[in-house]
Amino acid sequence: MNDLNIKEIREKLGVSQETLAEMVGVHPRTIQNWESGTKIPKSKHAILRDLVLKPQNYAGGEQQNVNGDNINGNNVTVHKTDTDKLLEILASKEQSLAKAQEHIDKLLEIIGNLTKGQ
Repeated sequence: MNDLNIKEIREKLGVSQETLAEMVGVHPRTIQNWESGTKIPKSKHAILRDLVLKPQNYAGGEQQNVNGDNINGNNVTVHKTDTDKLLEILASKEQSLAKAQEHIDKLLEIIGNLTKGQ
């Protein structure tokens, strides 16, 4: 079972199976197979996730709504979904957590230094 919904990705990008195949670097039949449940090679996971997270890399824009021509000359419109918004929030929270962990580590180091002197 695939953890990526290829058809959903393709529809979100507003492209045909043939166009997605060109973007990913596979034969259109491969896209058909993936949409039917055939296992996606791990080597293609990064490309597909990048298409979801950074469609502007393939569509030629960089805003919330991307309107432009993709690498194949087809018009593409991409809208930010709730999932995209949640991923942004998650990334922000991960950064905050990393900073908090740095502060905790510094405090533990200070406490360790103070207890050595006793």
